[in-house]
Amino acid sequence: MKQKRFYQISILVTIAILTIGCSNNHAPKPTSQPINRVNKPIRAVPQKPAGITLSQLNSGGVTKLSLRGSHKYKQGEPIQFIIDTKNAEGYLYIIYADNKGQIGLLYPNPNSPLSEISGKYIFPRDFGNMAINATKDCKTCEQEKTVIYALLSKEPIVDIKNINLAQLSNIVGGQTSQVSTTTKTKGLSMDINAGTRTDNSNVNVGIFEFFVK
Repeated sequence: MKQKRFYQISILVTIAILTIGCSNNHAPKPTSQPINRVNKPIRAVPQKPAGITLSQLNSGGVTKLSLRGSHKYKQGEPIQFIIDTKNAEGYLYIIYADNKGQIGLLYPNPNSPLSEISGKYIFPRDFGNMAINATKDCKTCEQEKTVIYALLSKEPIVDIKNINLAQLSNIVGGQTSQVSTTTKTKGLSMDINAGTRTDNSNVNVGIFEFFVK
């Protein structure tokens, strides 16, 4: 009886070992502890703006843009003039300089963003249709002069908002006083075209002056 009981215990132990062994064969293998990853936000790499800087502009003294309009205004009168790129294509910038040497950017503006143009346009109708009126700050002078500069660049000018009178004068080749004293009294259109030299420039220039009484 003791021997028979011993055999029964041995069989039970063997069955238990086999059962555990089989269970271990089917159990999933332990995996390593999960890594807590912190995803960093993806940030775009800042790209250099495509275009050209003011210091890289060179008109070569060649003026090809045509600006036409009245040269005489009374205070409060709306100002209007025609810009003709003469089939040249590029990005247009319209800048004014008053008798104090202050510079202002008329185009592009929030109502009319920068775009590549070519052809004839009326300012300000075709450039956001802003209300541009003649003003005269000088109370002791008979009339006050304002100069309009039009720059047609082959590439966008990335730092145009930083332009000053010295840079403007350098870009247009010193052509900052093209209108004679007799022209200003006629109130006629003006078309400056000094395109007699080879144009190796990257910008075309137009200049227009008007006087406010």
